[in-house]
Order: sequence, then C-alpha cells, then structure tokens
Amino acid sequence: MKFLLTVFFFSCGIAVSGQNIFNSPYSVYGLGIMNSRLSTLNRGMGGTGIAVRDGYNLNYVNPASYGSIVSPVSSIFEMGFYIEHSSYNTNELSESKTNGSLTNMNYWFKFSPKWSSTVGLSPFSSVSYKINSTRTLGSVQNIDYTYEGNGNISQVYWGNAFSILKNLSFGLNISYLFGTVSKTESIDILSQASSLVFENKINTNKINLDAGMQYVIPFKKNRSLVVGIVGDNGIDFKASQKNYLYDGSADTLATSTGKSLKYKLPASVGIGLALHSTRSIIASDLKFESWGSLDFHEVDVEAHDTWKFSAGYLYRGNPDATHYLGAVSLRAGVHLQNYHLQIKENSFSWWGFTAGASMPMFDNRSSINITYSFDQLGTLTNGLILQRSHQFMVDVVIRDLWGGKRKFD
Repeated sequence: MKFLLTVFFFSCGIAVSGQNIFNSPYSVYGLGIMNSRLSTLNRGMGGTGIAVRDGYNLNYVNPASYGSIVSPVSSIFEMGFYIEHSSYNTNELSESKTNGSLTNMNYWFKFSPKWSSTVGLSPFSSVSYKINSTRTLGSVQNIDYTYEGNGNISQVYWGNAFSILKNLSFGLNISYLFGTVSKTESIDILSQASSLVFENKINTNKINLDAGMQYVIPFKKNRSLVVGIVGDNGIDFKASQKNYLYDGSADTLATSTGKSLKYKLPASVGIGLALHSTRSIIASDLKFESWGSLDFHEVDVEAHDTWKFSAGYLYRGNPDATHYLGAVSLRAGVHLQNYHLQIKENSFSWWGFTAGASMPMFDNRSSINITYSFDQLGTLTNGLILQRSHQFMVDVVIRDLWGGKRKFD
C-alpha cells in the first residue's frame, strides 16, 4: 500500500525532553511532543540545569536547586512567552507555521532558611497536526485520509527543596497533570456518500513525582563544583477509542466503542556537573530515558532508549557595575539526543542551540530575559519530515528584595 503525502498543515496548539517544540508533525505519535519544565535560565543554557545553582534565578531542571536563591531575594515571580516559526520539509513539499503563547508561570518563596518552595504552571505535552494523504485501499483507489490531532496536557506543580547538610540539598516536585488530547483518523472514499472516523481521546487527571539532589564541593577563590542527580519513575495514561460512520450530510449512521488504550512515559535518571565561580557557570547534563521498554500502538513505529546531552554557559553581570551593559548576564547552550522513536526503520536525532541575555530592570530588582533557540527534528529519509524551528522567548522575572537599590549611569 503506497502512502503519498500530499498536504500537511499544523494548527496552533496552546499549552500552558531537550528544548521544547510546541508544534510538530511528530506529535502524531503517543502523547505528542514532551515538553521539559524549564525556566528562563535553563532555556538560555540549552536546557541544562541538573547541577546548576544560581542565587538570583530559578532552575526547574532539578528541584534541589530551589534552595540556592540567597538573601536579599525573598520571592521571585517568573512568566514567559514565546513566538515559534517552524518549517516542515519532505523531498517533494514544504510548509511553514508561526505561532506563540505562554510558556510558564512560576512563583518562588521560602518557608524557612532551609526550606524553599515554588508553585508553577507549565506545558507537559502538546499535540498539534493535520495531515492529508491519498492512499489505495484494496481495489479502491484515491481514498482521502485525514489525520488530525490537537490538545495538550499541562502541569501545575509544587516543588520543595531542603538543605539536609551544609553542602547537600534534596528537592521534590509534586505535579498535577490535566488536559485532553484528541486524535482522529478520517477515511473518505471518493464517489461514496459516507466516511469513517476513528477517534482516540485522552482525558487525564494524574499525580506525578520527580526528585533531585545536589552536592556542592567548595574550592578556593569562590569556586565550587556541583554534582547533581534527578530521577522520575514514569507514569501511565489511559485513552478511550470511538468509531463513527457518517453519511454525506454528516449525519451519524453508526457508532461503536473500540478497545481501551494505555500510554506510558518511561522512568528516567540524569546526572550533571557544573563548575561555578563568581562570574560564570559551566555545566553539562546527561539523561537516560527507558523508552525501549514501552510499546506504541502505531504501525511502523518502535521505541528506543534515549540519551540526552546538554551543555551550557552562563556569564553573570556585575550588579555593582558603573554602567548598564556591565550588569547584563549572557547565556548559551547546546543539546543533542537520539529521538525515542524509530519510524519506518529510520532513526534520527533532535538537536539545537540557544543564546540569551538577562537585562536588569527597576534598580536591579527584576529583569527582562531574551532567548533565541534553534531546533532540528526529523529526517528526509523514506518520506519522513524534517522540521526546523526558531523560537524567540521573552521572560519577565520580578524579585522582591530586602536590601539597597542600585542605579546605573
């Protein structure tokens, strides 16, 4: 049976592994594109953060880092927005799409000197695609197939970090996952006055846990090496399946309920190293996800274990600078992973790079953060789609400080 891709178009999916892509044809598989929980600091460093500790910026890759925020900061509010432009190419066709939305909202505070906490809202997974194709079914030719999916799963989370010893901290996130993902497959036979629609819908209300630890090894001259580890035990989702038969007037002729489906996300573990100094952080992460133990419901799709690598650099601006540019912080990072799905016996990677700047505002109490990221996912081999995405992100960080004001000449 020959599959000919004729048109594909991706609608805007709004959602409140590597860097994040919010719209992708590869969201047709499983729960869609998985989105990492990231702050503006993490995004600017290529998603790196397992061993990062910063005294003025949030790090959501490892919950153990929540306790690194130091006085005079007593609370932090962070909100981010993005604009994403993606191009989609095959050997014969090309298309592009631009969209934008909210990336995250976070609020950090302290219960006590040794207990820090945060609450937030961020995307967990997103599905957004529409693919039209013409196929041959048995002796019938020119059958129109339409594959369409939309929806997202979001997470509201409460994170806590505890200083166990002088240089050892532990963190735990409790997340409530909610949302709906709908996928439909429509078959419309030309010259026939009926169509068949298969609907797969996921409605979720789940609790998920992830944890992390960080250990600081101090050196001389305000330098230190931080070792971090994170882990997640995975989670299961259930889906319902329904079939509909329509006539030419879109009236329902028959309905039936298909078998219940289960979707699983794998357990994961990651380790990170970061060298900290007064003005800079150099960090790298390595994360393993056991996708190979899971079974996908799609034909010609196999899951494989994934290794994710990222590295990032942060230059801290000087808060005592006598001119404004001296107080600006700079960030850059890269990330690379083998994609967890092998499609039509083709394996491919997901890679990208980022760069950003943090510009202090309001007497150094707050900052405007600008980040650019580039991601490439997919391949042109065997009729698959190569996606390239450019993202421009703006994050507003508002800090409540106990201390004196700064002014820049």
